[in-house]
Amino acid sequence: MPIAVRSLRIMDRHLPLHLTLLEVDPRAPVLIFLHGMTAHAGFYMEMIPGANYLRALAEAGFNGIGLDLQGHGRSGGARGLFTYRELIGNIRRAVDFARDRYNDRVGVTGSSMGGILAFYAALEDRRIRAAVCHNVLDLRDIHPVLYLRRHFVLVPLAEALRPLAGVLGWLPIPVRAFLEPAHVFERPENLRRWKADRLCVWVYRLRSWISVFLNPADKPPIEAMETPVRILVGEGDRILPAEVHRAFAARLRCRHDLVVVPGAGHMLPLEYLETTVPLVGEWFRAYLG
Repeated sequence: MPIAVRSLRIMDRHLPLHLTLLEVDPRAPVLIFLHGMTAHAGFYMEMIPGANYLRALAEAGFNGIGLDLQGHGRSGGARGLFTYRELIGNIRRAVDFARDRYNDRVGVTGSSMGGILAFYAALEDRRIRAAVCHNVLDLRDIHPVLYLRRHFVLVPLAEALRPLAGVLGWLPIPVRAFLEPAHVFERPENLRRWKADRLCVWVYRLRSWISVFLNPADKPPIEAMETPVRILVGEGDRILPAEVHRAFAARLRCRHDLVVVPGAGHMLPLEYLETTVPLVGEWFRAYLG
């Protein structure tokens, strides 16, 4: 089917947000895609030759909206500076746009940090009819996924600095402090491509880390989710392990399922595209029509 690809910007609180649109038919369901940490929507289209994840979703019959969250990619805002509430607001604006331009059959999907945010966006915005999350995490308690030695120094330190976030919020904290890049991609050439992407953001501000990952007060309980959600994780994911996802899914009361992809690592949308796309498409066809 013909796919029209275009870029445009929408405004959220006077801040421009960059959207990548992949349009198949105004009547088709709409998927809003949320990128992972450091990244942007174009990362999932251009980084690996022959692995255009957003186009593959469009070829499966969905209008696609790739959102660059504020402080990332081609969207506005200081690089790496955002709050949880601001990111949820970005996604709400993308939902507004999707419903105005296409129809109300809107789903949300995301990868890694984007999968986590997709879950919470669907929990908080009932206009979202279904979600597929590559990775989830209970943002009220991230401690089950801490595994690097430095985590056990940096996380307590960041928690101790939480009362000073208003003053020290701009303090730069490298993403590598919390995320081990070598655990993201299985193939070394893909890791090199990631590091060479000039639109990726390798420093987040202290306020951002605290707001998203270390402030449980503004996060709803995951048990409140009512939207149908499919959760995807690689069997060998070292960053967000399958065991954590099993415990998470066991707490949900909504319609849901968990798919553990055998033998796969962390980066399902790009290194396991041919497995991931049918799993995403199947769920959205069931719940978006």
